Amino acid sequence: MESQKDKLDKIKIFTLIFDFEIEKREIPAFRAAMIEKIGKEHVLFHNHLEDQFRYGYPLIQYKTVRRNPTMICINQGSEDILKLFEQVDLDLVIHGKRVEVKIKHISFDYFQCGFSLKPVKYKIENWFALNETNFTKFIALNNNGMKKEFLQRVLVGNILSFAKGIQWNINKQIELTITNLPKSHFFVFKNHKMAGFNLYFVTNIILPDFIGLGKSVSRGFGVIRRSG
Repeated sequence: MESQKDKLDKIKIFTLIFDFEIEKREIPAFRAAMIEKIGKEHVLFHNHLEDQFRYGYPLIQYKTVRRNPTMICINQGSEDILKLFEQVDLDLVIHGKRVEVKIKHISFDYFQCGFSLKPVKYKIENWFALNETNFTKFIALNNNGMKKEFLQRVLVGNILSFAKGIQWNINKQIELTITNLPKSHFFVFKNHKMAGFNLYFVTNIILPDFIGLGKSVSRGFGVIRRSG
């Protein structure tokens, strides 16, 4: 039975999918264009305070869904996104070119996070799990079992960071198993070589689709979705 301490009021999720296409690598450019459109004074759109990073789970996240630019806005982010609709139009300037922007899908929902009596399976894509230091530790591990345990601890930590960001005080044990150990792929982020993963995991936590876990979730990394 879930205790009162582990319960959370439903979180607000505003989803906005735009009617044009970009590549995943263009998400930072889409994000920059949106920040320019809204204005840098609106902190949740860029997660910085006076040129310093706002150390908190990003409540406005930029990603793609089937190549369409998408914004996932959580709690206060679901209110701040209304600033977009105060603009004269929705058009953006991406890579120096003006893009006529229309909305393909818009929704507002309440989601109840919590613990599940049955395991829930998720897929996480382009999970930015390890910085250079942790990746060195990861590849030095002797076998796949140890590597999987290492990644599982990181992923549990990512879930706890999400919970803290939505003011959910978790007082129960998070059970989590990565069901496969894929090869990592590399990408360059801010002139540093980083490792990313696409994998499946099973956990006793109920999480909303399309949120991000891990590093740089505001730029489309670590998108999760239920699988099966």
